[in-house]
Amino acid sequence: MLEALYKYALDSSLAAKPGFKGKKIKYYISLDVNGRFVSFEENPKDSIYDCPDLGSAAQSTSVSNILVEKAVVALDIPGKTSEKKHGFYMSSLKEAGEHDLLIALAAKSLEEQNEVIVEELQKRKIKDSDVIGIKVDGKALEKSTGYLEWWEEFRKRFKDKKGAKKQETSELSRCFITGELTEPVRTASKFSGLISVGGHTSGDTVIGFDKDAFCSYGLTQAANAAVSEEAIAAVNAALEKLVKEGKTLAGAKYIHWFSEKVKTDVFDFLGLGSWGEAADENSDSEDDEARIEKMFESFFKGECPEDPKNRYYMIALSGASGRVMVRSYEEGSYGELYENLKAWYDDLRLKGTKPLKLYTVYSRLLKFSSSEKKIGERISKELSGLSSQIIYSVMHNSPLPDTVASRAVDYIRHDMYCTQSDRGSKNIDAVSCRILKVWLNRKYKNSNKEELLIMDKLNKDSPSAAYQTGRMLAVYAALQNKALGDVNAGVAEKYFTSACTSPQLVMGKLAALSQYHLSKLEGGGKYYKNMLNEIATKIGGSFPKTMTLEQQGEFALGYYHQNAEMYSPKSKTTEE
Repeated sequence: MLEALYKYALDSSLAAKPGFKGKKIKYYISLDVNGRFVSFEENPKDSIYDCPDLGSAAQSTSVSNILVEKAVVALDIPGKTSEKKHGFYMSSLKEAGEHDLLIALAAKSLEEQNEVIVEELQKRKIKDSDVIGIKVDGKALEKSTGYLEWWEEFRKRFKDKKGAKKQETSELSRCFITGELTEPVRTASKFSGLISVGGHTSGDTVIGFDKDAFCSYGLTQAANAAVSEEAIAAVNAALEKLVKEGKTLAGAKYIHWFSEKVKTDVFDFLGLGSWGEAADENSDSEDDEARIEKMFESFFKGECPEDPKNRYYMIALSGASGRVMVRSYEEGSYGELYENLKAWYDDLRLKGTKPLKLYTVYSRLLKFSSSEKKIGERISKELSGLSSQIIYSVMHNSPLPDTVASRAVDYIRHDMYCTQSDRGSKNIDAVSCRILKVWLNRKYKNSNKEELLIMDKLNKDSPSAAYQTGRMLAVYAALQNKALGDVNAGVAEKYFTSACTSPQLVMGKLAALSQYHLSKLEGGGKYYKNMLNEIATKIGGSFPKTMTLEQQGEFALGYYHQNAEMYSPKSKTTEE
């Protein structure tokens, strides 16, 4: 994970490459094409440039960085400049000049025109501590490429000398991120952005040890997972950018990226815009809605829009006492993720419904409430432990946990009970039914029971007695509505929960009640009689005595499908 973040930081120019460091160059010594000093060129404030850097070694009294340094090091200022540091700067500049003509010209100019340059420095009142670079004919030396191969060899040679001395005191360690030998930081730096998910106001650290139980071989703090200062800085830069762009869901910040840049971000299919904006699946702007529809149109054609071999990375993060908690980490190919997301939406599909936001799915897994206020806060509190399991199921096309089905069934029951006064012929909650469909189909595929798979529309030939029982209750409810009109609490509202768990106790009573309703209809309600006879044949000799959770899900979907079929325009014409 850390290596992938490090590579992302380098590829995205978020952090300097090994041997380089972002620096603020205050002034450039400007030389013309022949190496003659022209003037000092001031840079815009806060401009950062990648410059060659020797790290902590340059803080010594005898070593300096090359090309870009403080004025007092790059120039020989009488009474101020350290002879050793300036000598190192000039000797390394000349050595680099053997591989780059511009640097060679600059080294010669500094040596021959030092007095003139220092005079102008003092005239402009440039501070000795200001960081300066060099330009030759308008080209900054640090942006030159001729010296790069030499620089790698120089760094290695210098690190080897330093390493030989350090190894005597066993201070060098293998960097956990880059794999290179390094002098590890004692305390890893922090990054910010996780305050909304429990992060500390001063930032959070990815690597940190403060308990004896987490320490090994007498090592303390960050030495237990040794990293170089440059590597952890790059990882933090990547995390800050990704967290800023990430989405918050169920108390965690979800971030993702790809090994290669993509035009179509397949992760958009998870959230369809913002994951945490609203529970209403139709809450997107018109432009966003059009974008979503266009994406799904191409999505379901089965044509992968990017290189399938491109790799994706996704991490769920939250804060914990100043440290980063990694709730989940996913990595795989773009092609596999694309197919798994397509399978998710195939499983979620019911006839006549639109693609769902993951946020909307989560809203049906909360304890039922007629109010939708502070839904985001409730999701964070109630689903923090369940969210990672759902995300894993989506991204790997694997079964959902049983808790998901249990909560979806509970939502349907409470929704019917709490809205019975204004239900009329209204169907049960479609989102909950779609959740049950995913849960059931993945469970049955995993256990080789494909004959029980739920379709996205009514399946009159389903072998499930529970599914057919749900259909029958929907017909009883529609029959009552046709005979008596809207009533305060109808058959569905009064008997749905009982029929869903113990159908033998109530379905006989409803059969007797249906005779009264049939007598109210002209012609004895032949349309409803035919449906009831057809369903009874599929159920067989008797109703199930009790229903398992799987059967309760089938029952709810049977009810939903039958109700949707009866109240479709085609069915109304058939009834008439």
